[in-house]
Amino acid sequence: MEKLSPGQIFLADQRGIAENENSRRFSSFNYGHYVNENRKPFGPLEVFNDEILAAGKSVSITIQNACYLIIIPITGALLSTNAQHKTTVTDVGEVFINYAASGDAFELTNPYPNDWVNFLCIQIKAKADVFPFFDQTFNFDFADKQNELICVAPDYSKLPFSIHIGQFAGRADVLYHLKNSDSLFYAFVIAGAFELQGRLLHERDGLALWDLQEADMEALSNNAVMLVIEMAG
Repeated sequence: MEKLSPGQIFLADQRGIAENENSRRFSSFNYGHYVNENRKPFGPLEVFNDEILAAGKSVSITIQNACYLIIIPITGALLSTNAQHKTTVTDVGEVFINYAASGDAFELTNPYPNDWVNFLCIQIKAKADVFPFFDQTFNFDFADKQNELICVAPDYSKLPFSIHIGQFAGRADVLYHLKNSDSLFYAFVIAGAFELQGRLLHERDGLALWDLQEADMEALSNNAVMLVIEMAG
C-alpha cells in the first residue's frame, strides 16, 4: 500500500463559526473568538476564512501580523478598502493580493443591493523585508483550461507562495509537482469532492500536507473546483 504523506484534514463541519444578521464566517484555523488546539496556523498560513456577506453590508478586519491578504470571490464581486483608503473591486475569476502591515484595517463590502456574496479571505504571514508593498489582482478562466490547475499567482517569483485553482470533470486527475522539497502544501475544495493523496475531501474541506514532492488528486464529481497553495516552509 502506498505510504501516505504526513498531513492534517480540516473538515468543513468542524470549522469555527461566527455569524450575525450581516455576515457568516467559517474559520479553518483559530480566528477571533474561535480557539481550538487542533486548528493552529499551518506554517505561514495563519487565516483561512470562508465568508458570506449580506447585500450592501460591510465587515472590517484588523491585521494582527504583517501578511499578504488574499481575497478570492466565489459568488459575486467584493470591494476591498485598504489602510491607504484605496478601494479595489475583485470579481469571480480574480484573485486579489495586498500586503498588509500589522495593525492595518481593511473594509470588505458587498456592492449588491439584493444578493449575498461568498468569498475566501486568506492571510499568509509575510517577512518584513520581502516585497512589502505588493498590491495586485490576478485573473483566471476555466473556459479553455478544464481539468488542470491554473497558476493564478507567481511561483515564488515575487511572493513566498503560489496559488493554483482548477475545475475538473468527474474522474479527471492531475499530478501537482511542488517547486521546492521543503514547501508546505494546502488544498481547499471549493466545490465537489476529490481524492487527494489518499484522503477523501468533500466541499469546503481543507488538507495540509508536508514532506512531499508531488500531490496526486482526482475529482470525484463534475465541475469540482480545487484551490491549492504552496508556501515556503
